[in-house]
Amino acid sequence: MMAVLWLSPYGPVAALLVLFPMAVSWWVFAQYHRERAAHQATIRALVQAVDIKDGYTRGHSERVGQASVLIGRELGMDESRIDMLRFAGILHDVGKLGVPTRLLRKDGPLTPQERRVIELHPEYGHEITRGISFLGEARSAILHHHERIDGTGYPYGLVGSQIPEPARVVAVADAFDAMTSTRSYSRARPVHVALEELRKCAGAQFDPRMVAALAHVIARDGWHPVVTAGEDRPAVPAQAADDRSEVRR
Repeated sequence: MMAVLWLSPYGPVAALLVLFPMAVSWWVFAQYHRERAAHQATIRALVQAVDIKDGYTRGHSERVGQASVLIGRELGMDESRIDMLRFAGILHDVGKLGVPTRLLRKDGPLTPQERRVIELHPEYGHEITRGISFLGEARSAILHHHERIDGTGYPYGLVGSQIPEPARVVAVADAFDAMTSTRSYSRARPVHVALEELRKCAGAQFDPRMVAALAHVIARDGWHPVVTAGEDRPAVPAQAADDRSEVRR
């Protein structure tokens, strides 16, 4: 464009005017990347705080974000919604910052009162992220990822499509990683066993579309979980076999 204008009747001055929109575009692009870096820093700080408080589930948040992205892409969501799902998955348990550490690290079964306290964490998470404007729809997943399709979930007992779509995605991703991870109270199930359990619960606990999407993408590409510092979690093929004990749901 500069060359064409330079040779035009308007001469070099017109050509130099092209530099102005180029400079504006560069500034906007730089601002976008600075803002995105700030978003990532905010999320990392919150996730690190949860990991410190609940060390037994270290890396869980990142893996739920990863599985949520796989589901969203399999369903054909656009990239803006994929980013939202990543944020929702990573921050779904941020409300655990409001739960007493002794309950999060308790090895034995929880009492009904203790369970009620832990079940407040979606609401705590919703409040913690209230002022983070860029999360947008992700906050609905933080609040509702423990709702069930049949209406027996918490915190509000929503039914079916009343549950926001991001929450239905994160619910499946969360349950899948919980079943395929070793915890203080349980050992990991193999991937194909976890997927079969999700299928059994589809329609009652989980949205069948989300379960089918996760099962399809893992059958095609396998499950390659995020590895965080201090962990040793190799990639797991979709049909890996194991005789390890079942986990507490």
